[in-house]
Amino acid sequence: MNRRRLVQSAATVGLLPGLPVAAGTELPKTPRDFTGPFYPRGPRNPNHDLIVGEPQAEVLHLSGRVLAPNGRPRPGVLVDIWQADPNGRYKHPRDRQQDSLMDEFLYWGEASTDAEARFRFRTYVPGRYSARPAQHIHYKVWRDRTELLTSQIYFEELGGARGFARSEKAAALQTVSLERIDDNSVAAELDIVI
Repeated sequence: MNRRRLVQSAATVGLLPGLPVAAGTELPKTPRDFTGPFYPRGPRNPNHDLIVGEPQAEVLHLSGRVLAPNGRPRPGVLVDIWQADPNGRYKHPRDRQQDSLMDEFLYWGEASTDAEARFRFRTYVPGRYSARPAQHIHYKVWRDRTELLTSQIYFEELGGARGFARSEKAAALQTVSLERIDDNSVAAELDIVI
């Protein structure tokens, strides 16, 4: 098979990033989810690296793409994340345990998608907290200060979204796998379709 035929075949079934999916088909849209009580207040952290200094817990390298349902990349959108630290604490006045926050952790951050619609964050694997035992990361996607989506990321190896998502289909679309990089870090990849 020549290169042109290979590229055409891969594009037809949607295997090449940045190319549209097969005619007449669409990628399933990422389900909406609730913002939760701990959306950050105050100045935003315009940084994709949420860890300042030496990490004190397991690091998560989270990356992905923001795509349209036809598979085309959506460059120039802002992905805004917030989460609990590894001890299950949020940096928010509604979390009553503000005295035990991690000094080197920023708790929220943002990243703009590049020309290929890719984004990345360096953060911690979030911890559990009593009101919500499923470990998760909240996120919003923005374009020109207009909110396009609010959702959450769950982790298969940490129980996933079963019992927390609106449906089995939603749970599958919101759950990613963790890949071990080394003793102290894991990676996950998420495609957001809006």
